[in-house]
Amino acid sequence: MRLFKNIFSALLVVILLSQCATMMGERTVRMSASQIQQKLNSKLEKPFTVKKMFHVQLSNALVTLDPATGRIHTSMDANIGSELLANTATGKATLSGLLKFDAARNAVILDQPAIEAIQLDGANSQWNGMLQQLAKEAGSKWLNQLVLYEVKPEELVYGGTHYQPTDLRITADEVLVTLKPQ
Repeated sequence: MRLFKNIFSALLVVILLSQCATMMGERTVRMSASQIQQKLNSKLEKPFTVKKMFHVQLSNALVTLDPATGRIHTSMDANIGSELLANTATGKATLSGLLKFDAARNAVILDQPAIEAIQLDGANSQWNGMLQQLAKEAGSKWLNQLVLYEVKPEELVYGGTHYQPTDLRITADEVLVTLKPQ
């Protein structure tokens, strides 16, 4: 009889603890636009080459979030070098992309990126038009699925409860990832 009471008590404790985990409720991880901007700047530090002839360096990203469309809009400085150019060309580039949560990587990623415009200082319209085509083609490939934020393992455990990211929401100032208890 005593053994039965001990087993019953242990089961009752396990059931109560599992209920407490779900009563902890949802948690939210917040990423400000400036945090995303810093991450994007660090990801863009490394130059990339387009069509084996244009060496592109993007920097100084300025990020805005669009809650209506779920997209990020970014303007940045562009430096382009090539054997075809006498000097390095400078200008501005703007890009946008859809923010999504990738559950396999527990990360906020840039999906469907598009280089909206690239304008080089002092370049004629024909040269800028050609550059637009190259940038749109290469940029969407290079930036697709770019990780902008990874949910840290310590953010997925709180008070002994394990959490799973389930939802992503965008406001004008931040990206919110909802974590639900498992």
